[in-house]
Formats: sequence, structure tokens, C-alpha cells
Amino acid sequence: MSRKEKANKAAVNEFNQQMKPVSLWADAWKRLKKNKMALISLWVIIIYALIAILAPILPIHDYREQDLNHTNLPPSLRPAGEVALEKLQSDRAVIKQKVDEGQDTLQADLDRLDAEIEVAKQNLSTPANQKVYIFGTDNLGRDLLAKTIYGGRISMMVGLIGTLTSVLIGIVIGAISGYIGGWLDNVLMRFVDIMYGLPYMLIVIILMAMFRKEGQSSIVILFVGIALVSWLTVARVVRGQIISLKNSEFVEAARSMGASQGRIIFNHLLPNTLGVIIVYTSLSLPSFIMNESFLSFLGMGVSAPLSSWGSLVSEGANTMELYPWQLLVPAIEMTIFLFCTNFLGDGLRDALDPQSKNRT
Repeated sequence: MSRKEKANKAAVNEFNQQMKPVSLWADAWKRLKKNKMALISLWVIIIYALIAILAPILPIHDYREQDLNHTNLPPSLRPAGEVALEKLQSDRAVIKQKVDEGQDTLQADLDRLDAEIEVAKQNLSTPANQKVYIFGTDNLGRDLLAKTIYGGRISMMVGLIGTLTSVLIGIVIGAISGYIGGWLDNVLMRFVDIMYGLPYMLIVIILMAMFRKEGQSSIVILFVGIALVSWLTVARVVRGQIISLKNSEFVEAARSMGASQGRIIFNHLLPNTLGVIIVYTSLSLPSFIMNESFLSFLGMGVSAPLSSWGSLVSEGANTMELYPWQLLVPAIEMTIFLFCTNFLGDGLRDALDPQSKNRT
């Protein structure tokens, strides 16, 4: 009898029914699939990620391309030339009414609009006027759909890099502090306490204000500022998990076999904390995106020609009364993504929680 057959024969219960072994991750995925909101959110996030990655080859307009004849066009599925012509005719009707009421100073504006309308009618068939702006345009005639897609790339990249940085630094410091203990643990945790006392957003704003004057890349400075203190919470979480596991039987067995401290930490302890780390990662991603959006809204984040969801919302807030779509498009896109990351984080927390198996 082969080894595989022996294993299959042994995997039976008291009723002689065959039992298939289920790993922790397979069991977690099974519980996650029962959470419909988390599963839908996962697919939405995947779609967002694919659109962001494939943006350069998608059939969209160049987000840097400006067309001053198509400024502030509303969302439409019709050719831009027709929408722009209707906009000019609407503006002409308003000016004409004021001129008829006796405001002769606007006659020059009326004549200018008449000339622009004639030119627009003649150029309706040109390739530029055949473009379709599904989400409208901004005050420079740039496609708002392309801007939100590329802005989403920047925002998601900031959130992803900030999260990975915090997780990597926090894992190393928290694991070493929790396993070694003693004076090293005291020194590292007191340093964490000191860093916690510093105003996080103020430090990032000061860094952005100082180095941007010297012509440094705003993206790089933003990453440095986010990475400064973003690892503090995960370091404490990992430290607590390591302390609760370092006296377990499997650690004692590895230690008795002569395993080094590094091997015990990274090969035995950290794999048993991955559930907590994954949950923290999924829940911290939206917070980093919100921080970047807040900085960009204040004008201290991503600078032109690049844009992010935060900078687009900031630009749209200045024109929301006249052109509300310039605010609503990036705001809705960012809101959907943040909601989905939070739903997914909650679903992962329930799926990776060993106690949830008894509740479902």
C-alpha cells in the first residue's frame, strides 16, 4: 500500500467516513465567501486595480491633453462638438436676453459668441469634435474620466506603498522587540511612545513644505512622510502577538532543535501572525489614501501635472456650484473604493478569526 493510500485510509472519523484535511487559508476563504459584501468588495477592488494597471492601454483620452474649445463640458455620450455647440448657444441665449434688456456693454460678448458658434458649426465633423467625454471635462478641457483613472493610480499607489512600508518596518521591529524582550523591548517601545506623541499630519505637512521648495518630487517626500510613523501601530500589534506565542510548544521544539533566534522569529512565529497582519493591512490601506487625499486637498500633496483623488476633489470643490460633476466624479469613485476596502477588511477579520468558525 502506498503512502498516499495510507494517508487517505487514516483520514476517517468514527463513522468510517472519509474526512478531507482543510488548511487555515482554505477554511478562511470558505468563510469569506459567505460574506457577500466582502466578496463583492473584493471584486470591485480587483476591477479598480486592473483599470489602474491597464490605464496606459485602455481606449481613453490622454489626461494631459487640453482642448480649450471643450472646457467644462458636462458628462455626455454624444460627440464633444455637439455638446460644446449647445453650451455656446445656451450662453448666447443668456447674453442676448441681457442685451435686449438694455445692457449694451455685452454686445461685444454677443458678437464674439456668434462668431464662435459659426466656427463650431463648421468644425463639427473634425476628429477633435468627435471625441466623447463620458464624465465631462475640466476647466482646461481635459477628460475627467482619464484624470480620475490616473488619479486613482496615484492614490492607490500611495496607499499600497504606505501600507507595505508600515507593515514591513512594523513586523521587523515588533517581532524583534516581542521575542528578545528585556532592555531592547523597553528601548524600542519607549521610542514608539515618543513617535506616537508627535503630530503625524503636521510632520508630513512640514516635510512637504520644506522639500518642495527645493524642487524635490512631491511623491517621494509624501512617501517618506507617510513611512515615518505609519509603522507604529503594526509594531505594537505584532509585538503583542509574538509575546503570546513565544512560549508555545512549537517554539520550544524549534529552540530545542537548535534553531536560531532569527529562524524562530521569521520561520515559526511570524507565519502564525499573518492573519492579524493581513487584517491590519486591509484596514490601513483606506486610511493612507484618506491621508493623501487630505494633504492634496490642502495643496500639500501630489502636484501638477500629476493628480490624485484628493487633488481632483479639491479642484472640483472650487467649481461645484457651476460644474458639480467635476467634484462628484472623483468623490464618488474614491468613496466606492474606500467603502469596499473597509468591507473587505471587516470580512477578512471575521474570516481569519479562529473563533468565528464557531459562530457561523
